[in-house]
Amino acid sequence: MPRFTAIDLFSGAGGISIGLHAAGFDVLLASDWDAASARTHRRNFPESPFIEGDIREVSGRKILSKARIAPRELDLLIGGPPCQGFSIIGARVVHDERNDLFRDFLRIADALKPKCIVIENVPGLATLARGAILKEILDGFRRLGYTVGFAELLAAQYGVPQMRWRMVFVGFRKDLDIAPGMGFPKPTHGRRGIGELIPNCTIPPQDMAGFITAREAIGDLPAVEPGEIVSIYPGQPQCAYQHEMRAGLDTELFNHYAPKLSPQNMARIAALKQGQNWRDLPLELLPEGMRRALRKDHTRRYSRMSWNGVPRSIITRFRDPKSGEYTHPDQQRTISIREAARIQSFPDRFAFEGSYSEQYDQVGNAVPPKLAQAIAREVQRCLTGTATYRLENAFARRPSISQTSLAFDALEEIAPVARARSRQPLDVAR
Repeated sequence: MPRFTAIDLFSGAGGISIGLHAAGFDVLLASDWDAASARTHRRNFPESPFIEGDIREVSGRKILSKARIAPRELDLLIGGPPCQGFSIIGARVVHDERNDLFRDFLRIADALKPKCIVIENVPGLATLARGAILKEILDGFRRLGYTVGFAELLAAQYGVPQMRWRMVFVGFRKDLDIAPGMGFPKPTHGRRGIGELIPNCTIPPQDMAGFITAREAIGDLPAVEPGEIVSIYPGQPQCAYQHEMRAGLDTELFNHYAPKLSPQNMARIAALKQGQNWRDLPLELLPEGMRRALRKDHTRRYSRMSWNGVPRSIITRFRDPKSGEYTHPDQQRTISIREAARIQSFPDRFAFEGSYSEQYDQVGNAVPPKLAQAIAREVQRCLTGTATYRLENAFARRPSISQTSLAFDALEEIAPVARARSRQPLDVAR
């Protein structure tokens, strides 16, 4: 059986590429502008060609030549154009030049004409410029001759130990007769479907039951002092997730470096128990600028993780306790680079190159490999006519985000074919 093919643009260190390989894709080529990410990708995927440079200066013809394919042959073009200009974390800048890079992604898609296009980004994209960016991306898919659906996917629902939401667009070339709304994987963890849990809203414990916890994610990793690195496992894995993360390694451990902290920050985190945050600190330990803060402000600053909780979204600043819930559950430090990579679902055999600062950026900016794997596998099912899941209304709880672009009546035309090939009922996600 021929293997599926993919190209990973804006690849960063390679989170998507790991997921693609795990799903059975051959990654014909990857590309990113960041030199440290390029070194990491080449180390971990030595057989995959890599284009290092500004995507705005890379032609579709060059990519076709480097990947050794012709237009319309590629199964999947996937990537996450840089998201900082869209993100709800920090200032959102409509005219940030990084907001324009999705146009270059679509330019290359037009040259390659793959069977499927997937774009991954942050949820903040949906409301930026009152939805203008969202509409332009959807219109771009259609102009190229693709159907398109979009949804916010929660990584924790796919086996990633992290409350990380991502906006995902999935489009199929119209000649394949795959309707909008296909290509989105059914959640495998927890009890809720796509769109039933939404960002920045309290989630009750019963809806998080089944998610991978902090203890399952990092509980087997050795103790390490701030400013030091440990390179040997102390014992055996204790759960299925740890076994999976340690596959292929015996004793050697990569990137388990914990950042050095200031005396002030050491005093602050030493005063916190699991689940506590800045509100639980004595006034004299708070930074001057936070002493007059309202209790509702800075909700997760200086938070200590809980072993039984699900970690929060990893960002590039996870070394700084002020940035959020990044203090280790019972050690007096913030989480290490390897612990953050575990929370992102990078296997331990995946080693990061570059300075510590560059490694923080690579881990924080990555797409969780397990989320990428779930998407890639569902794309496979669509391309082989065995899909059993469709997206109907992923924004029922977000009425401000229009989903009128999804012509779901077309789904009925392909549903009998999908059922006949898979011999399974088509599951509708509401």
